[in-house]
Amino acid sequence: MRLALLLAALLLSGCAARDQLPDFSASAQQDLPATYFDAVIYARDGTRLSATVFQPALKVGEQAPVIVHTHGWGGWRVTRPNGFYGTQMMSGRAAVKAWQAGYWVISYDQRGWGGSEGDIEMMDPDYEVQDALAVIDWAAANLTRLSMDAPNDPKVGMLGESYGGAVQLLASATDPRIDAIVPIATWYDLSEALAPDSHMKVGWTSVLLSLGLSTGYDLGKFVQTPYLKSADGRMREPVRAELKAHSLTSYCARGQRPQADALLIQGMRDTLFPLNQGLAIRDCLQLGERDVRLLGMQGGHILPPPMQRWSGLPPFNNETVLHCDGRAINLYQSIISWYEDKLRGRKGVAASIPDFCVSLNLDQGVALQQLPSSQRIELPATAIRPLSSGLLQPSRLITLQQVQQPSALIGVPRVHLDNAEGLPTLFAALVVKRADGHSEVLSEQVTPLNGQASTELAAVSAQLQPGDTLGLRISGFSGQYLFNGSWQLSSSTLQGSVEWPQLLPLQPQLAKH
Repeated sequence: MRLALLLAALLLSGCAARDQLPDFSASAQQDLPATYFDAVIYARDGTRLSATVFQPALKVGEQAPVIVHTHGWGGWRVTRPNGFYGTQMMSGRAAVKAWQAGYWVISYDQRGWGGSEGDIEMMDPDYEVQDALAVIDWAAANLTRLSMDAPNDPKVGMLGESYGGAVQLLASATDPRIDAIVPIATWYDLSEALAPDSHMKVGWTSVLLSLGLSTGYDLGKFVQTPYLKSADGRMREPVRAELKAHSLTSYCARGQRPQADALLIQGMRDTLFPLNQGLAIRDCLQLGERDVRLLGMQGGHILPPPMQRWSGLPPFNNETVLHCDGRAINLYQSIISWYEDKLRGRKGVAASIPDFCVSLNLDQGVALQQLPSSQRIELPATAIRPLSSGLLQPSRLITLQQVQQPSALIGVPRVHLDNAEGLPTLFAALVVKRADGHSEVLSEQVTPLNGQASTELAAVSAQLQPGDTLGLRISGFSGQYLFNGSWQLSSSTLQGSVEWPQLLPLQPQLAKH
């Protein structure tokens, strides 16, 4: 019933905005009340974009920066404070809180979604990115009492998750007017995130396509031949090239980095855009001179059971508080503090936000400067039958380490194979076998192995206790990659080595949780 109501909300949500821009000249010598209204913004190519503008309460003489908010894939703008996106989605809730904290907020439907016209172009620099800049142009030309850096250059923050996170990175790399961004659970390389080594995450592509259909997505992009052929589970090269060109990785490769201070929030259990994507974004931004911080929460893009365990309404959920070395960090307060520091000039307000913090679970996390260094062992020759392993027969588990003391595991494992070229497609995951006998896949992350001598696995984090055993699980089947198994009847033998992060001793106050 709950899912049916959600679908109904999705279908009814995408209404086109009617332009209700007030005549601000009539209230030039009056206090402005907190309110909101719809607006039509014309993109640089003439496409009509639907937006809702949240006007803060401002006294005569007061000014406020503007936050440009936009939605994730299959979503829509915040149309009212108590609507679905403003109460159920992380970026929508943060947008409402920013408005309540005294910021102008413009929440707009990206082209092809909600009430906006145009075709979805998958974050094309000539379309979606230019649309975001057109919203800033509109704000500078139409809003009153706007804090300005220069003519046509308001003090601008951006906010959004997933699809709405990627547009911030590319817009900031294009336009220096953007001062502060908060990308939540987004990508560095969309091609690699959707299809590691060209293996499509079929579980996720099915969910994303369903979201697109339920919210009126025009299938024009997906009926192009390269996209249709990729439905068999293998991303075709034209698709890979297009998605890579629409990603920050291509910008960074040519030295075009985001020019805004960035608060990155990524999810450890996010099986669409894992922490690896946030780490790569951070690496790119740190080559510049802007302030960049990275918070690794547990939530993010979460597949419905049984592919992932239930932790809230899929496909996106998150916790409110991130625990970091014994401190409870409210993520929403951190976002507002970021804007207060970077847009209002309240220097030091963002000092409470660590440079880098990774959650181990919902109750604890660890502050870091960099990821721990790795350790490496040789893999024994291991025979596996891809057709049945992980489906009809148990997966192969290779023991890596016995845990001797309360510890934190945080980092990016890697598998190196001596005979990778001749191996069928296999799937690797870091696993912990607890002292009580039950096993769990760390951060629920699985990565395909195929044809590569060295493969970076998805980043993981975990709290470990004495008696736990770390292992590498190898299987021929994964529910996250339904069409990608080789289904090979005969056995194959893999050998090589594996790297995994060195364990960090946990302080007593953290270990006792």
